[in-house]
Formats: sequence, C-alpha cells, structure tokens
Amino acid sequence: MKKWEMARSLLLVIAGALIFMSFRYPMWSIYLWANMYPNGIGMSIYAYKPADPPDVEEMDGGMHELNVLNHYIGMKPISRKLPVFTILPTLLGLSAVLLILSAFIRRERFFKVALWVFLGTAVYGMVTFFYRIYEYGHDLRPDAAIKVPPFTPGIIGWNRIAQFETWSEFGWGTYLVLI
Repeated sequence: MKKWEMARSLLLVIAGALIFMSFRYPMWSIYLWANMYPNGIGMSIYAYKPADPPDVEEMDGGMHELNVLNHYIGMKPISRKLPVFTILPTLLGLSAVLLILSAFIRRERFFKVALWVFLGTAVYGMVTFFYRIYEYGHDLRPDAAIKVPPFTPGIIGWNRIAQFETWSEFGWGTYLVLI
C-alpha cells in the first residue's frame, strides 16, 4: 500500500470515528434569559434527541421549562418523537460505517457511495433543522395565552424573541461531523 493510500484510509477511519463520537455531544443549543429566568433556561439538540443542556444545573431550567413557556405562546412541545431523531442518527451511523469500510475496501465506487451518503445526510440534517426551527416559531396556536408574532429562533449568536434574550450555538456534535 502506498503512503497516500495509507493516509487516505487513516483519514476515512478517523472521519467515521468522529461521526460516531458526535453522538455524545449536542449538535445545537439555545439559551434564553429574561427577568423571570435570570440564570436562563435552555435546550440542546443531539442527533438522536432534544435534551437539557449539559450545564442545566447552573440554570433556572431546561427542556421542561422551555416546553411550559412554549405552551403559553402557542408553540408545540418539543418532542423526542420527531422522525428526525430516528432518521438522522441512522443516516449518521450508516455514513460512519461506509466511510470506515471504504478505508478497507479501497474501491473508488464504494468511496463515492460513502461520500454521497455522508453529503446527503449532512443536507438532510441541515434542511430538517432549519425547517423545524422555522416551523416551531411560525406554527403558533391562535388561542395562546400570550400572543407573539411568528418568529424564527436564532440559529447562531445573540437574538431577541419578545422579552427574551437568546444565545444559540452549534455544539461539538456538529463540529465533529463537519471535521
């Protein structure tokens, strides 16, 4: 095996391993602060579930408080049962396995299939994420106790939603997949 083939195989194994490692870390997190939540509330999105952020102990609350707040403004609760939380981890796992296998099979066609599955998974993840973020902020019940105009939560950085200051960021889960 030539040096460049060895390097390519090693990089493919590392890429697959990084995708598997990404399951341990949030893909995205959002934090909200207001007078009633001086320490903030937040949520993290993993490839396979929405959850409390890792630093929830230092905050005023996590997923439960966010869903209570969402109820008052007419948003749907954030559910672990969304199909994306089954489809995305399956596609990421398949991508990782195919990348690792392509390191050992060393056929150009197999590598291209692995690459296209990975790229398709990345596109699926991004499109689904942006669609869900938009949908949650625009599909508000008209009979909600607190009326807010439809909105799209900020994807990254500081934003303002009604009386809430928000900070959202991509997490290590996203960065490990993108490396």
